[in-house]
Formats: sequence, C-alpha cells, structure tokens
Amino acid sequence: MMYIFISGWETNLKFSAAHFIPYHSKCRRLHGHDYAIDIKISGETVNGMVMDFVVIKKELRKILESMDHKLILPLQGKDITYTKNDDSYRIKYENHEMVIPEEFVFICDVQHTSSEELAKYMAGIIRKNVDIPPNVSKIEVSVYEGPGQKATWEEELN
Repeated sequence: MMYIFISGWETNLKFSAAHFIPYHSKCRRLHGHDYAIDIKISGETVNGMVMDFVVIKKELRKILESMDHKLILPLQGKDITYTKNDDSYRIKYENHEMVIPEEFVFICDVQHTSSEELAKYMAGIIRKNVDIPPNVSKIEVSVYEGPGQKATWEEELN
C-alpha cells in the first residue's frame, strides 16, 4: 500500500480561529489557535498515483477559508445555547453570555470544538465533497492547535 501526505504547515493549509469548550478547566474561556491541517490518503496506486494532491488541497482550502478568523460554534453543543438575532449571535454557556456579529461566527457540525472533533468533521467534508477514487482505502486528517500538538481522525473507506 502507498500513501500521499500533505503537510498543512508546509503547504499553507492553515487558519486562525477562536473557540471555547464548556466545563473544561482552562479551555472554557474564549481563546484562539493557529491551526494547521495534515492529510494522509492511503491506497493502491493507479497510473502511478494514489490520488491527486491538488484536488484535496483545493477542497481543504475552501473549508479553512470559511473558518478563518472566526469563532467556531458547535452545532450539536449540548452545553451551549445560541440564538441568531438580526446580524449577531447571542451565545450562552455555564454562567457566561456574549454577543458576536454573525460575520465572525462559523457554525460547525460537532458537539465540541476540540481538535479531535474538528479532525473528524474535516474528514467528513472531504469524503462528501471530493470524488475519492475506489483505490483509496483510508483517510487520516490531523488538526494541529499550533505546532507540536495535534489530534488525528483515521477512517477506513473500503
């Protein structure tokens, strides 16, 4: 088996965003990270390739652009409530409340905005939006919260 690997730090698959995780001792406070995304695609080669790098990078850049310099809110968050009023979101969790302009918010289909769940979310977006050839058997997506610390989602496709 062969694989292709794309390094987010080296190929500029990066974004900056804010988030918070309710009831976590430190991460419950609003804070931000410089994120990077790595992807590894494994499978058999067809015509000398597992898959085209360009196709994957193009889709990842679309995802990252939509999240860049925004507050990531979890769509499925049980510990967070938010309502959209005109052009802003009123967000409540624990004993905190904030109002953020709509243009500064990215609603993400996760329960928590952890790197672990963001990695799984991004893998799902790639599977949904990219025509992955049948020779590909595994996808791995890593989300870094700064250099040196990452969470990785691995998924067998066949």
